Amino acid sequence: MEPETKKYAPVAIPTLCRSTHFKRTIESLKRNGWAKYTDVYIGLDYPPAEKYEKGWKEICEYLETGDFSVFNKFVVFKREQNMGSYQNSVELIYDIKKLNYDRWIYSDDDIEYSPNFLEYMNKCMTRYYDDPNVYAVTGYSYPIDWTLSEGCTCFKQDFNVCSWGLGFMRKKEETFYQYVTSGKLIKAAPEIIKSESYKKMIDACFYDYFFATLSADPSKPNLMRQETDISMRTYIAHHNMYCVTPAISKSRNYGFDGSGEYCQKVEEGKTITASNYNYGAQPIDTAESFDMVMDEDPKHLEINRQKMNEFDYRSPETMEIAQQNFRLIKRFGLPLAKIIHLGYVAIKRVKKIMKKG
Repeated sequence: MEPETKKYAPVAIPTLCRSTHFKRTIESLKRNGWAKYTDVYIGLDYPPAEKYEKGWKEICEYLETGDFSVFNKFVVFKREQNMGSYQNSVELIYDIKKLNYDRWIYSDDDIEYSPNFLEYMNKCMTRYYDDPNVYAVTGYSYPIDWTLSEGCTCFKQDFNVCSWGLGFMRKKEETFYQYVTSGKLIKAAPEIIKSESYKKMIDACFYDYFFATLSADPSKPNLMRQETDISMRTYIAHHNMYCVTPAISKSRNYGFDGSGEYCQKVEEGKTITASNYNYGAQPIDTAESFDMVMDEDPKHLEINRQKMNEFDYRSPETMEIAQQNFRLIKRFGLPLAKIIHLGYVAIKRVKKIMKKG
């Protein structure tokens, strides 16, 4: 017998010490009309060092004294030892799964949401829950003048997934999680080349994927073996899936101030790109409610792919690293390409040592 599931998606928010950001996230969710239907789960990690304690204590006080009665339920998992950001997130989702939810919304602790964010997420997940071609629903939309049919409030992408407010549907997420953590996404490189699904990728995705196949730093986590938006966008491109995206962003990211683990600090330049855009000042939807009107014009998909590619720009010099790996795998297959690549790396190191000598 199937376990009882919940109708509305809960929100999962892992956090540690960014108290100002965290409070802003919660207060914006409280302003949502659908907060009354929503269960919120907080994964509060334990500080690994003294420098994190001040912000952590401020979050503890906020959680102990704040009024969260607007939500259907508000639960805090307070860690007794430090897990690290990734494991804290994984454990939080595991805790939610044990409660028999068949969907959930993942949120970083540095996001501000529109008043209709929860309504948008729930309506879209309900609409596409049983659609095998829709992997996820994101609340974030890049500051791009998307080409959409008049009156449309959302559209599908097969070239990007953003985790700044991301809705998962359980069976699809679990399939992906097993696929990526088992290393199958990396092993799929020859198939991705043969099927030409790499042509759906924007340059940033192509670089991240084919760099990770051979050149990833072994001392750092390989994001193609973890459940990240970086691995998800490769996955949906290869598996002919989509991510539902709002026409106007429902979320604003304040994490590009140097306080986050993954978002670099940005400085604005003359030409606005993904690497220098001021995300903390991005306009977001201010409407109190949401009506789902999906853009169904297939011609718009390729146009919007090119717009995203131009915004999330990668230089030819950067792309050449990934192109080299691509060519090696295409010609020799993955196992032999790895051996050849290691040989290249070894030769470069010897030459560097000889120059110093």
